[in-house]
Amino acid sequence: MIARCSIFLLAALIGSGCTTSPPNYALQQSRVERTDQIHAAAHAVRLGDYETAESLLSPYLYRDKSGELRFHPIGFAADGRKAGIDTVTQLLWETGRDSTLELFIARYLGGYERGVMRCRISERGALYEEAYHCWNELGDRDRAERVMRTEAASRLLLN
Repeated sequence: MIARCSIFLLAALIGSGCTTSPPNYALQQSRVERTDQIHAAAHAVRLGDYETAESLLSPYLYRDKSGELRFHPIGFAADGRKAGIDTVTQLLWETGRDSTLELFIARYLGGYERGVMRCRISERGALYEEAYHCWNELGDRDRAERVMRTEAASRLLLN
């Protein structure tokens, strides 16, 4: 009976997506096991299997009281944590969850990486002037000019 309850609890945790408190089994894993699970999630994202990726990532993510997506403060090696952040970023990008992605990158990415993602989000949202300025601020004039050509082409097609 206890084993059956444990299985149902584990299934509920995996199936529920992001939780609000750390699941016990993630804390019992070794750093290597956590890193392997993050790499498996990254592979699932690359394959387009987003449901599996979310399931694999769910033990390490939660939403705070304001609803912002965060990593649990459980032990990760630096490379494992970076791989996790990159995987979540890619998952959010691939699934089009731009508002969550903007908050996530503001917290977990820095410098050039954060800037690139902000520019890409603006570009995808057809906020061409914002994207143009964003790419210019990063020093990527070619990309900024391409954004303006995209906007001009869009205008021509709409008329």
